[in-house]
Amino acid sequence: MTRRTIRSVGIYPNFSKATCRQVFDDLAAWLIKENCRVYVSDDLGEKVSSEIHTVAMTELGAKIDLLIVLGGDGTLLASARALYPYEVPILGVNFGGLGFLTEVQVDSLYEAMVQTLRGDYTIEERMVLRSSIVDSSGKPRATVYGLNDAVLHETHQRLTEISMAIGEVKVGRFRADGMIVATPTGSTAYSLSAGGPVLEPLLDALIATPICPHTLAIRPLIFPAYETLRLNWKLEGGEITLVVDGQVYLEVKPDESLLVGRAERCTRFVHLRQRSFWDILSQKLKWGAGTTSSEGGGA
Repeated sequence: MTRRTIRSVGIYPNFSKATCRQVFDDLAAWLIKENCRVYVSDDLGEKVSSEIHTVAMTELGAKIDLLIVLGGDGTLLASARALYPYEVPILGVNFGGLGFLTEVQVDSLYEAMVQTLRGDYTIEERMVLRSSIVDSSGKPRATVYGLNDAVLHETHQRLTEISMAIGEVKVGRFRADGMIVATPTGSTAYSLSAGGPVLEPLLDALIATPICPHTLAIRPLIFPAYETLRLNWKLEGGEITLVVDGQVYLEVKPDESLLVGRAERCTRFVHLRQRSFWDILSQKLKWGAGTTSSEGGGA
């Protein structure tokens, strides 16, 4: 993929993170000195330098060549949804713990910026999930995009009877607390906690992971990303909620269906080859990978 020349940079900060405000101010000033135009969303609610351009978040993607996210994985998920459908590369700067999605640590920010501005990086294209609530006639009422997952569950954690179809094939009907549909990127999030498999982020597949199914015969399924999964449910006296990326909540009516599949566009991440996915995974899950015999350990 041809890398674009970076002339305009957006910054998406999470000012609730300690030191984020100072890092934001310093980074913006540094980028301006590097002859980059700096943009932020006009809904930050914070005063910014007059040298920084403000624009509606829905228009930000049309203005920039790169988006820098200052926060944790949750901040990055929110920024990716807000940026969609613009496929602007995102560079995540981690202010939290060990992030799966945030590429750079704060103490190596400027080293990473120099590397990025000179074009010494690769682009990873991550699949985006499209979740549509449709009525009985098949007309969509609401569509939400997410990078990690879409979760369907009864609002008050009651047992639900779920019917599932993949493409035109009816897979089955079962009772469970809910259903998680995850991208490969989201395979290490809620789906993993519910017993789902870990997928390499660039695989072209989706995961359907039932939440606490009331029979051991119901297991997580991996299916091709070109297929669409349809969920219907039977519930007396309860309420169904759709949760996307753990951040967007929508109520679903009893006579509606949920269609989940691969979105038309992707999210692009700047990858600086600092850590591989497997390095991050082994650290996050405490597998002990990377210990050598010279360090007194083994596999």
